[in-house]
Amino acid sequence: MVEDILTKHNLCILNDSSSTYIHPATGSSSAIDLSICSPDIFLDVQWQTLDDLCGSDHYPISISYGSIETSSAIPSWKLRKADWPFFSNETSELLGCCNPDISLDEFSEKLIIVAKNNIPKSKFSIRKHNTVWFNDTCK
Repeated sequence: MVEDILTKHNLCILNDSSSTYIHPATGSSSAIDLSICSPDIFLDVQWQTLDDLCGSDHYPISISYGSIETSSAIPSWKLRKADWPFFSNETSELLGCCNPDISLDEFSEKLIIVAKNNIPKSKFSIRKHNTVWFNDTCK
């Protein structure tokens, strides 16, 4: 009967045969909850049950759509941890008054080298953005 309804309305089942219900008295489990979607989005939807029953006899189901949106955090200079005396000495040696004909590009390159030698940077990281599904329309 379920297959007939799904076929008639051109729907896909997201379940992966994981148990969604645990009988409180016997502890037996079954997959009685169904999650369905349109075939247009089927390949972009991830379905899974969560381990914590949260006090219920049904496992929570997590459904996410699309890929997880991330952004890269660009490493930044940790100026509070800089070795300023060494930075000052090295910049004086490389960029001091003894080198008046240095080009702006060469000056910038040398300054960045000195900074890399004396100022630590934060680590590269990837930040996940939570998908906001509860919006004004849902209210």
